[in-house]
Amino acid sequence: MSNHELSRVSGMNTVRLEGAINLDCMTSSHVVGIGVGGAAGLYENLVRSGLGKLTVVDFDTVDASNLCTQGFYINDIGIPKVEALGRRLTGINPNLEYVAVSSDFTKLSEEEVKNLIHNANLIMLMTDSFYAQARGNRVALKYQIPAIFAIVYANARCAEITFTIPGITPACHRCAVSSRYQAYKTGYSNDVTSTGSTVFHTHYLNSCLGLLTLAMLHQNLPNTEFSNWFGERWERNLVQVRMHPQYGKQEGSLFEKTFRGQQRIFAFDSLWQFIEPEYPPKYEKCPDCGGVGDLRMVQVDVTNVI
Repeated sequence: MSNHELSRVSGMNTVRLEGAINLDCMTSSHVVGIGVGGAAGLYENLVRSGLGKLTVVDFDTVDASNLCTQGFYINDIGIPKVEALGRRLTGINPNLEYVAVSSDFTKLSEEEVKNLIHNANLIMLMTDSFYAQARGNRVALKYQIPAIFAIVYANARCAEITFTIPGITPACHRCAVSSRYQAYKTGYSNDVTSTGSTVFHTHYLNSCLGLLTLAMLHQNLPNTEFSNWFGERWERNLVQVRMHPQYGKQEGSLFEKTFRGQQRIFAFDSLWQFIEPEYPPKYEKCPDCGGVGDLRMVQVDVTNVI
């Protein structure tokens, strides 16, 4: 398909994207996003990159505090976030196929989830809800769909990204953050909010997520900048993005051990951590993926939570 034809199909002039991405891939891709919030800008930029279908799930409405970091406007206040976002995105690309689901992902039935992710190429867990991310991991494993998970640490000093690609990454999201699951199992309750972050932190994380998303969608497509980032096997599927020069400087931390002696490295660096499938004798068996080392072989217990 020519650039002119693709521009007509997508509703945008996409000539600037030539060579960076495969527009046929983008216009035919379906991304499912769980959570709007700070990810509103991420979804917007995926649409600007030619994404053809986007389904977004969020039960929240826009309030005045969201204008600082989430890209909403005064006339959006009181409107469901998924509705306000849809209005914005179709203003960019009127041909976008947008599905808004104003619901709590953790409360959807299995049948509703199945319909939600029909023909999805990627699931994005862009929520700080542990239970939503935990369910997202099981759903992605069960239906063999690549997935990305993101959270921001206290005061946005660092952000965390995990991702899974069946057949490429041997370990699942739960393997990567198993200590978090154990904490919740023993009564932990998260009191970290987005207070203390700015729109710059939001955009910085969203840019990292957007580049990773394009790489995952283009994994098997040749002749683009984003093709074959991960090869046939990729074991570094937990990424920490440091956004404050003092984060991780304490002795023994991963950042300190990695960058020890490198005085020119202060912030805006990242660690891509090696994650092993969790299986005895070294670990307890991962209840989600079983620690088998091949996410295509997983038998998921969707009723399991933590």
